[in-house]
Amino acid sequence: MQLIQLIRRDVANKTGGEVASRLFFLLFFFYVARKFQIADFGALNVAISSTYILGVLFLDPGLNLSTIQLLLERREQTGRIASVIFTLKCLLFAPLLIALYFVTRAFAGKLPSFSIMLLAALYTLFTALLEYLCSVTNAFHRMDLEAALKIVNRLSMVLFGAVALTLGRTASVLFAMSAATFLTCILALVLLRRQLVPIRLALNPTIIYDAVKAGLPIAGTVIVGTIYLKWDLLVLSYFNIGKQEIGWYAGAFKIVEAFSALPSILGAALFPLIIQLRTANPQALDRLLGNSTKAILLFSIPVAATISLLSRPIISTIYGKSYLPGAAVLSILICCIVPIFLYFYFMFVNIAAGHAKYNLFAGCAALVAGLVANAVLVPRIGYLGAAWAALIANTSFALLAFWRVSSVFQNASLPTILLRSSTAGTFMVLAFLFLPGGPIIQLASGLVFYLVVLVALGSLRSSDVSLAFRLFQPSTK
Repeated sequence: MQLIQLIRRDVANKTGGEVASRLFFLLFFFYVARKFQIADFGALNVAISSTYILGVLFLDPGLNLSTIQLLLERREQTGRIASVIFTLKCLLFAPLLIALYFVTRAFAGKLPSFSIMLLAALYTLFTALLEYLCSVTNAFHRMDLEAALKIVNRLSMVLFGAVALTLGRTASVLFAMSAATFLTCILALVLLRRQLVPIRLALNPTIIYDAVKAGLPIAGTVIVGTIYLKWDLLVLSYFNIGKQEIGWYAGAFKIVEAFSALPSILGAALFPLIIQLRTANPQALDRLLGNSTKAILLFSIPVAATISLLSRPIISTIYGKSYLPGAAVLSILICCIVPIFLYFYFMFVNIAAGHAKYNLFAGCAALVAGLVANAVLVPRIGYLGAAWAALIANTSFALLAFWRVSSVFQNASLPTILLRSSTAGTFMVLAFLFLPGGPIIQLASGLVFYLVVLVALGSLRSSDVSLAFRLFQPSTK
């Protein structure tokens, strides 16, 4: 299969499945926010965010990506490798529960009840198992299976959750989400057994050692990255910010979280291909990195600026006027998607290039920056301080990850691409701020400025448009 066809197929399957499934789930959460009290919606998101962090700490210490690498390198052991790592993830749920107990004791009165947190932990377990099973399909370039599984999972969660809303509140919704994800895991095991690889309960110390060893540099990055991406609601709870304010913040954060998934989709879709091109065709890899980075910036910069400009009508339309104070959070927090898009993608590039340890360094630096910013800003300006701290932390990570990838792949001309895109974005924002007229006129004018500057600087050419058509045109086969 030609390179362009392989990229198109993998990215299309990955993107289609993720975008469709996440859209269903996002719309469901918007509906839940309208049905819940603001404080209850905040509590639901606090429970999910807290257990998600624990899930990354205990259930996925870099094992998903390291397993893909092992499956690609040891084709003769695929069944055994996939089975052993699946079993290990199941066993790691026990220490997660122990940690959950101590966390709820330490944050007594600031977190939801232990029963709510336990239901959220079950949802986290089944989600981690499903994500692992989907990652196995990536090693076989069968992302169509992953797309189908994720769409089924999110649709079933929406259906189960809608029923749960008629029966109760937070506990009912979490139980419905857990049940839907568990059933999707069963379906995934059946499909993988029939089409790719059988997965059973099995243990093998050598395979576990190899996977954990390969995954440790990845794990460190994922852990620190997840902590400062997901800790906003925990930080607000720690500083005793009001439950209503946490609910407003959670509403804005949910929108940003939906966009933040896109670069990881692209990175995961291209990850097996980057590994192969790294040694087989370095020139093709340079072109791939340059074009994909340009596409990331061309999308994320105008989207962030547009949502920031229209934050009030967006919040009012999605959640209702009771959530309008969250518009100020959204106008700041949405700017995070530009650095998030960059470092989520470059994390995969560094891992594939053998520089996963640098991701850990960048993540730790961002974690420290976020800690300091939260400690200084939240006590002074409340929940808006957490939004500014998130922007500082994400920007720190992006700059460090970008610098490393740029130094390794110098022929990809990444600094030039970033400079031109940032210049065009600056002109767009200035148009938003200083041109007269309403938001719609400012938006249209700003986007025109953005495109004109990109063309003038040579960052948007006819070859880019041609490549986009080639990637997204329907396959003839």
